[in-house]
Order: sequence, then structure tokens, then C-alpha cells
Amino acid sequence: MRFVVLLLLTCAVAACGPSRPPDESPQATIAVMAAIRPGTPLEEMLEMLDQHLVNAMAGQMEGGALNEFSRAEAVTDRLLEARMPFEWIADERYSLESRLRQIQSSADRVMAQVRTGAPRTQMLHDLRQLRTDVARLRQTVAAGGTEAPVPVERLLAGDTALDRGPAPPTATPDNQAPPRRPLGTPIPPPDDD
Repeated sequence: MRFVVLLLLTCAVAACGPSRPPDESPQATIAVMAAIRPGTPLEEMLEMLDQHLVNAMAGQMEGGALNEFSRAEAVTDRLLEARMPFEWIADERYSLESRLRQIQSSADRVMAQVRTGAPRTQMLHDLRQLRTDVARLRQTVAAGGTEAPVPVERLLAGDTALDRGPAPPTATPDNQAPPRRPLGTPIPPPDDD
């Protein structure tokens, strides 16, 4: 008898539990995931993401707007598979990949708020902030960027020429180029010839 009462109480608590996205969201997510192939240009993915976020905001995250947000969240899961136009956001001195990870994290936070039934005002605030971040990143991507700077570890190891091509020759026809010294080794005294 106690087992039956415990089972009924568990079912009642589960029925009153947090809200979840509508039943259509798995199909919506699958459709979005199928439409995005690895190597899709980042600009296209950000445009798609932005449109889904705008639609989710327009519907105030109710009904079909939850499906729009589910699609947006699915797009964020694939952002790092996009074809990146550059590595480094020069104006911000920041990695493009890191910025994409922040957007993924923000989308995950809003999805967690949807699933746990967080206060609606907080969820809508975080959704607006996410959309602002995506719009700003779209402008940044359109402005362009650069290659990432040489990592400090490589500078300290003295192997900055690995990815940048061979160093220009420093030898003249009469003598040989001096051997490369690791960064940080003392400079030898000049020869007194």
C-alpha cells in the first residue's frame, strides 16, 4: 500500500514539474540540424540563428516561439563546425571561437530556464541579451578579422616560424647564418679577432 501511495505522489510531482518545450521541438531541432552541414559559412549560420531568436522574442517564448528558440539553440550547438572567416577579432583582441562558445553557453542557459520553469522576466531578459550578442557578432564578422596572434608558449619556446613559413635568410654569401638560439639564452660575447 505504501508503495502505491509513493508511486502516486511521484507521478503527481512529475506532472506538476517544470515546463518543457512543446512536443514539436524535437522535430524542429532535427530539421535544423539536418539543414546545417559542417563547413557552412559562419555568416549563414549566424543569420539563421538571429532569425530564430527574433521569432522566439516576437512570440514571447510561448507556443510556437518555443519551437523557434529550440531551433536557435540547435544552431548554436553547431556553430563551431562552421567555416570560420578568420580566427581573431582584432578590435576586441579576442578569439572568434571563444565568442562562439559564449553564445552557445548563453543559449544553453536560456534553454535551462525554459526547462526548469525559471521566472519569465529573467528568461526573456537573457533571450534579449543573447540576441544582442548574436547581432553584434554578425557585425563583427562582416567587418572581418585576422589570424590569431602567436601563442605565448610558442614565443617562449622560440618556434614562431612553424606556421608562418621559413624565416628570411640572414646570411650573406661570404659567411653562414648564425645558428638559432632558443629564446631566453644569454647572448655570447663578441669574438675579439
